[in-house]
Amino acid sequence: MANELGPDTALNTLCCCGLPKETVSEDTIVHSILHINNKLHKQQHGFRNGRSCETANFRLWQAINIALQERVPATILSLDVQGAFDTVWRTSILFQLTQANCPQNIFNLVRNYFTNRSIHYFQDEEVWNFDNQRGVPQGSCSGPLFWNLVMDTALDLPLPQGSHIQAYADDIIVVIRGKNKEEIERKGKAILEKLLAWGVEHKLSFNMQKTIQMPITFGGRLNLRNPPIISINNHTIQVVNNIKYLGVTWDCCLTFTKHSLTYKLSTVANEFYSKRSGLFRKIYYGAIEPYLLFGVGAWGNRLKLKKIRDSLNSLQRRPLIKITKAYRTISTEALQVIAGIVPLDIKAKGVFWQILTHDNK
Repeated sequence: MANELGPDTALNTLCCCGLPKETVSEDTIVHSILHINNKLHKQQHGFRNGRSCETANFRLWQAINIALQERVPATILSLDVQGAFDTVWRTSILFQLTQANCPQNIFNLVRNYFTNRSIHYFQDEEVWNFDNQRGVPQGSCSGPLFWNLVMDTALDLPLPQGSHIQAYADDIIVVIRGKNKEEIERKGKAILEKLLAWGVEHKLSFNMQKTIQMPITFGGRLNLRNPPIISINNHTIQVVNNIKYLGVTWDCCLTFTKHSLTYKLSTVANEFYSKRSGLFRKIYYGAIEPYLLFGVGAWGNRLKLKKIRDSLNSLQRRPLIKITKAYRTISTEALQVIAGIVPLDIKAKGVFWQILTHDNK
């Protein structure tokens, strides 16, 4: 068993009105300093108020859609920072706080929080002690905030024109568009060089084996048989035909067919609650509907297609039959009326509209 211990200091005893000390310090930093000084990057979607997986996927779609509108080829790079939270350099965190004009008392509080931390590993009757100079404390409330402070500096890098970069915590996505395949290759190499240099500066590294590229083949401007070749340090980035980003499977043709919506959840719920059907409506609203609508920020633009709308309503049939106890021969429209539940395609449009209007604020 390993325990991470900190010094018995004023920070470790800090509390206010019964709130946890880390929550107090994080709220103080965020609301009093970072928001005021505009230090929270708009392209960071992880651990941010008003941001989520849905907004991240929606932003990714917007970046791709620019290339579609301009009728130019585009590709997606997905990068993974190795051991991000465990290896982040604390000096970088403290430096970013000074850049945000952090008051001295708050700065001292955070610096004290990082001081003299150690890891104690217990096995049987033996104990091993290790100094811990890197990373943020595991499970801490303030850890994601401190990581974002460092990650935001990568989002501020001056990238080639026609590039879009965003992050969800330590997951980085880059969309590269250009006039042709060769321009994308040049831009891709330049972007990787900048990101690797950023990693060296902050003592972070990328897992190049998990770094992948997905060309956008929709429109026929790129194809998988002759994709852009992006290389860095004698390593060629792997080309794939689909990527999973924050729970949504994007395919190179932008059909989202691999982002399968199945009956699995409703089947499980049916097995466990077959004798308590009165609870199934709550299960539908609390679990099944959110599951079916997950990722609408990415595929919501396809709701204009009748095939997609019909597919959503078809997926809604089984839960509605369970709720209404109706015969299987009844129409989907009648089921929706009897159950008093909004058709899933209309619900999806509403959720997508909320994401769209929130993004435009």
